[in-house]
Amino acid sequence: MTAWSKLLVATSRLLDLHDSAHEPGSPFVQVSQEQRRGWRDGYWLDLGCLLLEYLLDVDFATNSAFVSQGRCLSWLRHTYPDLPHDDLAFVINLLATPTELHFRQSSPRADAGEAALNAGPCRTGRSTKRTALIEKQGQTGQVRLTPSGRQAVTLAGQVEDLLYSEYDAAKVLAALARGDFARIPDITNQILLAIRALTQELRRVRENPTREGKLTALQDNERHYHNALSSIQRTLLDARAQLGTPGLVARFEAWREAQADDWDLRMLSGAIGRVLTAIENLSRRLSELLADIAEGRIQSMGVVDFADLARCLLTTPPAPGLQAALVERLMPFHQAVAVPRLAPLLPLLETRRAETSHAALVFDEASDARPEDPLLARFLEARGPALRRRVATSPMSLPEALAEGWHRFEDTDCLPQLLNVFVDTQQLDETLAVGVEYRAFRLDLPDGRRIEGAVTPSLRLAAPAASSLATEQDPVR
Repeated sequence: MTAWSKLLVATSRLLDLHDSAHEPGSPFVQVSQEQRRGWRDGYWLDLGCLLLEYLLDVDFATNSAFVSQGRCLSWLRHTYPDLPHDDLAFVINLLATPTELHFRQSSPRADAGEAALNAGPCRTGRSTKRTALIEKQGQTGQVRLTPSGRQAVTLAGQVEDLLYSEYDAAKVLAALARGDFARIPDITNQILLAIRALTQELRRVRENPTREGKLTALQDNERHYHNALSSIQRTLLDARAQLGTPGLVARFEAWREAQADDWDLRMLSGAIGRVLTAIENLSRRLSELLADIAEGRIQSMGVVDFADLARCLLTTPPAPGLQAALVERLMPFHQAVAVPRLAPLLPLLETRRAETSHAALVFDEASDARPEDPLLARFLEARGPALRRRVATSPMSLPEALAEGWHRFEDTDCLPQLLNVFVDTQQLDETLAVGVEYRAFRLDLPDGRRIEGAVTPSLRLAAPAASSLATEQDPVR
């Protein structure tokens, strides 16, 4: 049975009740078999269902645009190659012609005295002619789905409700037990359809909060939905765990060798994994929606270009009522406030990149901040004069400085700060320079550290005589 057959099975007896000519209050309560007219081969029904499904696909692709009957005929001829245009025209005319549907709807009683005697609302007769499934243009003959037709096709595809999909999940275990592995993707797709249908319904409820009946139904069935999702999840997790057992892998390999198509065990695992991911997303969406309902955060949503809205408010004054509401909510309480004119604000709303600036940035080193290392600053302030006097007497190499204990200060090891002086002599004195002697050195400190170097740096005065002498003997840089 197709989805359309299931939909007709669920509604056919209701149509018999609607069309029944049985007199109310009649004692003849026996029901005989209804004699239906027609060819009794399902031809017209199948043709109409195929046309409705094609129009739904085109409706999504073209955003509810009209379609020519020629396109419909070309598509239907894939199923019925010799389909004449007259048959299609008959189906279109029948589905585009509305029929009156009578029903009763509860309404409050107008007579207060009668309401006091008979408590509860009365049920009044109503009717509707919005039963046409196809809308047809009178001049061109082009067709498209009506809202009723779109709802009918959607209902036909969603006959399987999520609350009963847990039994479909059990079919996966049955297929694994019987070795019918080819059925598993179809079963998981049916579950995915039910999950996606409810997910789309949740999205529509969030975007259209006026659907109070659906909100109430979701709140009432919250526990049932969560129980169904938990049951489906447990069943599919059990099925995915069975895919890794040696016995099932061996049976799958034997089954795969007998198949014409190329199957892989990861295809089954992927199909189950997609359903598990959809369950997690649906559970999160359902929890968020119910939390929003409880806290009253449901509101209409839409795409709003706030930049364009701001431009319109600046260029065109809003309506007096809206202007009063904006002033009441956005403006300060006291009016004695300097408010800028609107014209200078227009350039601020332009979303353009700034032009390239050719201005040069100049940094003044004279106004640089003090060294970020406070220990280095204290070391230079306290030991700096003594170091300058020591270097003024004779050049001092790094091994000599370490041997004389210049790296000890305030009972702290200041070896990094001493090395900084050898790297940047300007911190100690502008007249100092670093000389490099091409001899290796190796020094063992009392704390066990070992310092080695391929050359030996030394601090010395950068006098002209000293510089020329250093150039001949020990190059200075």
